[in-house]
Amino acid sequence: MKKLNIPVSKLAWGTDWHLNFLKPAARQTFIESVSSMEADAFAITGDISDGSNLEQDLRLLGSTIAKPVFVLLGNHDRYHSSFAATEDTMQRVSAMHPHLHRLTGGELIELSPDTALLGVDGWADGTAGAGAASEVELNDGRLIRDLAVLSRSLRWLKMHELAAEFAHAVASSLNEAMASYANVIMLTHVPPFPEATWHGGKQSDTEFLPHFCNPTLGRLLREGCIKFPNTKLTVFCGHTHGEGVHGEGNLTVFTGGAEYFEPRVDRVIEVG
Repeated sequence: MKKLNIPVSKLAWGTDWHLNFLKPAARQTFIESVSSMEADAFAITGDISDGSNLEQDLRLLGSTIAKPVFVLLGNHDRYHSSFAATEDTMQRVSAMHPHLHRLTGGELIELSPDTALLGVDGWADGTAGAGAASEVELNDGRLIRDLAVLSRSLRWLKMHELAAEFAHAVASSLNEAMASYANVIMLTHVPPFPEATWHGGKQSDTEFLPHFCNPTLGRLLREGCIKFPNTKLTVFCGHTHGEGVHGEGNLTVFTGGAEYFEPRVDRVIEVG
């Protein structure tokens, strides 16, 4: 586990920016506006761009924003690329810009004596809603090279495998954080519960839920909240482009809204 101490009082959070849809001038203007915000650090919960444009957009983030930026990746970030190639890009750019922090699940970042931050990409595990009976097919299966070579049935298995791998990657950090801090902020891309899977002002329907929800991670989060009832766990995610809040006990999930061509910062989080 990698532990870092990065003091933060205000954390600006955004998700699903899809910067590849913006013209260069608009992209630059948006990132400059983010950089000028009154925040000590920034967090982006995936779908920053797509695989063809990810490196240039990460470089833009790193060169324009001089404060810490916590980054994880979404499914669109792998489009027209592969998992390995995208990770290579992420590592190459973060090596050039040390304040660009790639969250892989194995990091525990102390923002204050009472608050820790961690994050992991996550993946829709295919089990929510209609499950494998869903007739919906996302572009993931065509545009991510690792998935495009698989049959439809094998893609369902791969979804579950990816979700399990990401959950395993963050399990130790989550346990350590919840045991040691009063407040834990968890960043991920895919909503962990059907109740947090918002679209159009309501919960996603059963056909889309398998692709928009990650119950594998959700079980891990609920187990942590039961084990550490005095720790407040707050999750920030995206993926569905629908805004909403779901709370249960000491666990709250904020799902960020998004519109193509109109990236935004969803909220500034006051760190306790």
